[in-house]
Amino acid sequence: MGESLPKASRLWEYINRHNLREESVADLDCFKSGSINYKLSLWNPATNGIRYLKELILNICDTLTDQEWEKLKKIRGREIGNPYAVRYNGETVCLDYLQAVFEMSFIEKYIRLSGTSIIEIGAGYGRTCHAILSNFDLSHYTILDLKNALVLSRNYLKAVLDEKIFRKLSFIEVDTFHDVRRSKFDLCVNIDSFAEMDEGTVGLYLAFVDECCNGFYVKNPVGKYLPSSVDRESAEDEVTAMAMETGILRDIVDIYDNEAVAAQSEKYVSAYRPSSAWECCDQGWARPWSFYWQALYKRR
Repeated sequence: MGESLPKASRLWEYINRHNLREESVADLDCFKSGSINYKLSLWNPATNGIRYLKELILNICDTLTDQEWEKLKKIRGREIGNPYAVRYNGETVCLDYLQAVFEMSFIEKYIRLSGTSIIEIGAGYGRTCHAILSNFDLSHYTILDLKNALVLSRNYLKAVLDEKIFRKLSFIEVDTFHDVRRSKFDLCVNIDSFAEMDEGTVGLYLAFVDECCNGFYVKNPVGKYLPSSVDRESAEDEVTAMAMETGILRDIVDIYDNEAVAAQSEKYVSAYRPSSAWECCDQGWARPWSFYWQALYKRR
């Protein structure tokens, strides 16, 4: 009686028939970014995007300092909106609030946040505002945004903040921007929206910062990229063309080349300086996105 031989499972019999066909494995061109390698060592990013997102969140959680964990735990209501999240040391964590914690840590090195008045230009649904108000006793927080975005941020922040803290908020539509110019603020915040505005609008806001604010935190992309440089299957379309027209930093950058991104940082710091009356206190990569940079300026 002969010895038994190793035998492929039913699963691997299927994989050999469909993914590792003999004619396919003989061709080494691009096999690492195709169905062959998706069955050998890499999950297909096209169908496993959420899996990769959660892996990213989990890996970032492992880098948090004790102080950053304390900041995150103070932010109540993070689960509202049903975000993609992981559990880490008993805490439910999503990527949005990890970024908010990093932003606060960067800002508070140079700005004493307690007691300050802040204006945020383009607040999204309000997660940065939520994070800061949950950690610091501000005097006031103003959000300047488009009408529909303000509906979202107002509803969200009312749901996650207690009534006393919510009363510290003002929501201003861009149509009444000139009314804001009569006020003074300790800090202006812009995260991921200047790059999507017309150049003239960005210039208008930078002039406002120069006139009405004493500190300025900005976190945005260092430049533009083509979708095909990220995903070979992507094609440029009308939305891509519109995106290429926006912002004040429109150079095409290899966003997955850290040296190319860093080389753009000098232009970034110069472009977002409100005027010569301001100095850049600090600047650097805004993790986790490869092509985002952050800088904090104070009036000299």
